[in-house]
Amino acid sequence: MTRPRTRTVKAAPTPYHHGDLRNALISEGRRLLEEIGAHELSLRHVARSVGVSIAAPSYHFESKEHLLAAIATEGFNELAALRREIAASKVDPMIKVFRMMQCYVHFAERERGLFDLMVGPRLPATAYEELVAASVASFELFASAVCDFALTKGWAKKDLNLVLHAAWSVEHGLAALILAQRVPFPGHEVDVQQMINFSVSTMLSGISAGPDLRAAIAKVMT
Repeated sequence: MTRPRTRTVKAAPTPYHHGDLRNALISEGRRLLEEIGAHELSLRHVARSVGVSIAAPSYHFESKEHLLAAIATEGFNELAALRREIAASKVDPMIKVFRMMQCYVHFAERERGLFDLMVGPRLPATAYEELVAASVASFELFASAVCDFALTKGWAKKDLNLVLHAAWSVEHGLAALILAQRVPFPGHEVDVQQMINFSVSTMLSGISAGPDLRAAIAKVMT
């Protein structure tokens, strides 16, 4: 006599549980950002890589742009932490600014995809409150160091924003040229790290020279 087959009932799949999915998505998104870039990155791609359903990221991020904003915010927070450590150091104001500018360029070198996202046009500058706050916090640490140094060299308060933007243009210009692989220029070989230090120290020499020398040069040039 043939016994009836016993039907095997499969247990319901255990729901995937992630202890901190939001941060896991940010971390994996950041890794993929360096690997494939912001354009190719998608929430679906990040979800698969983390090991969750493609719908899971929507509980934390409304869109890909919101994930990218969270990644960029993390980047600015890390840069601010580096600058905060420099700001708290007991060193000469000029050395403090030098290290601030140097760390900005080195951060860009280490975190190319992240830095490009942080400063590029991909994310609207004022669309994400946390991103704006993180960006401002990082920049204000830099601004305070530059302005404090400039004041010791006789620069008037009304000129501090000009000094600040000149210094910012040097550090950001260096970072942009390096990330675009535009330096050294063909036929004009130079050690890139030496170029960074030389450019920053030259900028600081100009601030150290004070407003009178700048005014004299400006008078000749007009």
